[in-house]
Amino acid sequence: MGLNALTRELHTNERPQLLTHLLALDAEDRLLRFAHALSDDGVCHYVEGIDLARDVVFVVTDTDLAIIGAAHLAREDGHAELGISVLPQSRGQGIGGALLARCAARARNWGRRVMFMNCLVENAAMMHLARKQGLKIAVSGAEAEAFVRLPRADLTSLAAEAVAEQLGLFDHAQKSYWVALQAQLLQ
Repeated sequence: MGLNALTRELHTNERPQLLTHLLALDAEDRLLRFAHALSDDGVCHYVEGIDLARDVVFVVTDTDLAIIGAAHLAREDGHAELGISVLPQSRGQGIGGALLARCAARARNWGRRVMFMNCLVENAAMMHLARKQGLKIAVSGAEAEAFVRLPRADLTSLAAEAVAEQLGLFDHAQKSYWVALQAQLLQ
């Protein structure tokens, strides 16, 4: 997948795939993603509670259309909050960085001036990703807050995000075609 992982916006009817993705995280990964232990029921309530009319979830899928990386960007007054998850077998391929960059672009285009994420200090992978992407990190006890100040939206940022979404949709269409073709060949 490399550093050019293609992201696209999750659609409302794809909540079950997001739930499957998050349920695939083991207890330790859930702790690192949500900064506290979360049961299967808790994950289900979390997914059901995402307001896709206000927030956005970006995803990266594998060739079978399974979500291997997801980022929830919540729109708040004056800022945006981010949470990212990437399945263990898909880490180290630039997926987290692509999701983070896509979220920063959307937050900027929403007119938010700050994007941040909370994480546990022991979440070395997220701390590394945050630093690599230019986020500032403030540590307080066992938790850390990574944040970035965003420039105002402009024509370039709006166009770049539109192109990123179109590429993500094209990637999804291609994968959907191949999944359907494979299903036909197996019949």
